[in-house]
Amino acid sequence: MARRRQNAPAGVRLAVQQRVDFVELDVVRGAAGRFHCAHHAWSPKADLHDCLAELAAGMGLVAHLKGNYAETDLTRVIDALARHLPLAQVVFASHRTAVLRRLRRLMPEARLARFGLLPALAALWRRQPWDCCMVNQLVLPRRLVQSLQQRGYEVVASCVWELRSRSTVRLLGVDGAFVNLQEKAAGPRND
Repeated sequence: MARRRQNAPAGVRLAVQQRVDFVELDVVRGAAGRFHCAHHAWSPKADLHDCLAELAAGMGLVAHLKGNYAETDLTRVIDALARHLPLAQVVFASHRTAVLRRLRRLMPEARLARFGLLPALAALWRRQPWDCCMVNQLVLPRRLVQSLQQRGYEVVASCVWELRSRSTVRLLGVDGAFVNLQEKAAGPRND
């Protein structure tokens, strides 16, 4: 993040250079049926097509759908993604259960992920429409990770910011992690 802007072609190129397995892009609806990548509505925007064009062959994508997507919007974003990579390489993520339910109806085979601790806790009591729980590593206890995995969910720790927290996250037994390392603070890599 210190060297390249998130949600931009340069950031995706850096991820390719670092040989990451997945890139997470925040996808927002734009005017005239276009989609952009931006963390917030007021953040600088990059065209989704330009970001996807930088993905390496075989690299996965976490398409973080920002906002409330109607079925027509979902169909359009699915088509936009399918032009760049096989949909089997895409994890569709959202903070909104309703969006994931619509996606499940449109694409029963899609990999879906829900952000947040409360949705992860809800998944302990009742089967949810998502396959993966993404929870901030600061509030993710090992017992929750194990319980969710026993119920068939993948668990991904999000917001892993520092090198020293990566080893702590590994001890949780998660299936994956989002790592946002600033280059100047990273120091030597052990993994």
